[in-house]
Amino acid sequence: MGSRTRPPCSAAPPRRRRHAWGRTRHGRGRRASPVLSGRPCPNATDASAAGSPWWNCAVSANVFGMPGYTPETYGDSFADVYDEWYGDLADHDFVDALVRNLPASPARVLELGVGTGRLLDRLVAARGTVRDDLTGVDSSAAMTVRAAAVPSLAGARLETADFSRSIPGGTYDLVFCGYNTLFNLPDDDSVSRALSLARGVLAPGARLVVDAAVVRPEDASDDVTVRTMTAGRVVLSVTRHDAAAQRIIGQFVELADGRPVTLRPWSVRYLAPAQLDALAVGAGLRLAERHADGRGTEFTPDSRRHVSAYGCA
Repeated sequence: MGSRTRPPCSAAPPRRRRHAWGRTRHGRGRRASPVLSGRPCPNATDASAAGSPWWNCAVSANVFGMPGYTPETYGDSFADVYDEWYGDLADHDFVDALVRNLPASPARVLELGVGTGRLLDRLVAARGTVRDDLTGVDSSAAMTVRAAAVPSLAGARLETADFSRSIPGGTYDLVFCGYNTLFNLPDDDSVSRALSLARGVLAPGARLVVDAAVVRPEDASDDVTVRTMTAGRVVLSVTRHDAAAQRIIGQFVELADGRPVTLRPWSVRYLAPAQLDALAVGAGLRLAERHADGRGTEFTPDSRRHVSAYGCA
């Protein structure tokens, strides 16, 4: 038989195979909440909830690992403080990686999980006189409203959607996800859908670039710490780690004198680099390069972060 030709990036990816590893016990979607009977919950998806009363069972009933949590919860909860709290996030070098994956001429760029527009704004500055056609999508309208107010993004197309379900149409020379943004998706199925959608809009030779942490089971545990404290305000960080499900959930609890309590919940379902690579292959992508940061440092088994570029298989 002759050799098979590979489909262009815009063609539908091959049917993906399911992998036995990394499947969370959350299954493929939401399950009905357990009956609040006070009996133990032997089938709880949270490992620490097995054999526990109903209140721990309820934690495991939501696909994000937290009752009431939805795709827009994170963005809606953090939009007003995101730039203040995370403006000094040590990922400036990620923009360098994006620039290396762009042509010198104006290009079409899509960011998945655009948030407040922080990275697109930096990309505009890094590209200097090159005027790219910029698009961003985020599940939170509160985030995209803030991105739209960024002066450098006045001409950008910004849409509100869950990027595991829908992304802006077109063909792009670069698609990217900022630090741990892909881990905001709750399970393998949603990550696979997002990767497949990204592949479908990549121009020939274009890449999907992802920035993510390399999380180890010992990196996180159930914990309560003080994030910020002044005479009239304290912010507590409450986290819970389910190593079996590869999920960390948390709340920032803000207590301010004379004001109601403010809760800022978050949920991260992390993947090892090899797990992400396998899902990418199933979506019709292949790993083109991987580094330990955006500067091109060699990735090793001891690396705690990876910046990975994927092209069409």
